[in-house]
Amino acid sequence: MSYYYNYYIGYMSEEKIYPLGPYNCKGKLKDVISRSASFASDLHEDFFYVNDDMISDELRKEFSYTNWNDEVVMQKVKYLPVEALPKGSPIKRGYFLIEDVKNYEDDPDSFDGFYDYLNPTVYSAMADNEARFGKPDPVKDSYGEEYYPKSASDYMYYAYEDWHSKEYEADILRTVAYILGEYDYDLPKGYKLVILETEG
Repeated sequence: MSYYYNYYIGYMSEEKIYPLGPYNCKGKLKDVISRSASFASDLHEDFFYVNDDMISDELRKEFSYTNWNDEVVMQKVKYLPVEALPKGSPIKRGYFLIEDVKNYEDDPDSFDGFYDYLNPTVYSAMADNEARFGKPDPVKDSYGEEYYPKSASDYMYYAYEDWHSKEYEADILRTVAYILGEYDYDLPKGYKLVILETEG
């Protein structure tokens, strides 16, 4: 059974938290992002629990459900002010294995990820050593098997958007929050946009 992290947009006014959206045409609150733990970033770790005295009637209505004991209970909800979302680019740059770049370009949806990475300083040193001394000689692993270490020629400079990063998720949430609330004059004076998070 998968464990999911779900994000919504809300706002805070007079120390109470309210849902803001997005809502579909039938008035049902929809998540902006819903990701299983296998593909989610650790963004959810930045959030704070909504205390009982912060729960508005509207928030309780949206996140309440009837449990197995036929009792109406409220789901645990966490929040984070939009301005506290992490900043930075979801674009990752550096030297990656040419083979990995080819696999990513061929089928990005099924690509497992870039695990072998060199920063420019390390790559430059490797390339310089290779130009002066040639490619690395074969070495033996802990089992006595011989193998050739990777050389600078196995890598290439590349940039890609990391869809599993907290920066990527934060960009989406920030954009939707601003669309829903930045110029909404129906919201109370002094409101603060927040991201709401549930999980399970």
